[in-house]
Amino acid sequence: MPRTQRWFVPDAYIPPSSTPPQVSHESICVLNVAEAAAEFTVTAFFADRAPKSSAPIILDGRRAVHLRTDQPDHLGGLELERGISYGIVIESAADLQLQYSRLDTTQAAYSLMTAMLTSAPIPITSTD
Repeated sequence: MPRTQRWFVPDAYIPPSSTPPQVSHESICVLNVAEAAAEFTVTAFFADRAPKSSAPIILDGRRAVHLRTDQPDHLGGLELERGISYGIVIESAADLQLQYSRLDTTQAAYSLMTAMLTSAPIPITSTD
C-alpha cells in the first residue's frame, strides 16, 4: 500500500481586498503525470478553531488543475474566509506535483508569491 504523501503550507492567507479588475486570491496547482486518476484532500488549520477538510478531490490521470482557495466549489467544498491566517495540508497516496501561489492585489502594485511544494511521507498523529 502506498504511503500517504503530505504537502505543507504554513503561511496561507487570502487577502481581504482587491484592486479591480484583478481579485486577490491563492491557488493550489496540482499536476498528475500518472495514467491513473489521483485523489487528494485539503485540510485547513487555524490558530483559534478546529481544522476543516475538503471532500476528496479527484484529478484524472495526465491532467493539471488550478484550485482557487477562495472558491469552495474548486476546493472540495472547503470554505476559507478572506483576511484569516491559516495553514494547509494536502494529502494523497498519489505522487503529485504541487505549487502554491498568492496574488495580492490589495494595492495597485500587485504582488505574486509562489512556491513549489515537496511532499513529506511522514505520519501525522492526533492528540484527540
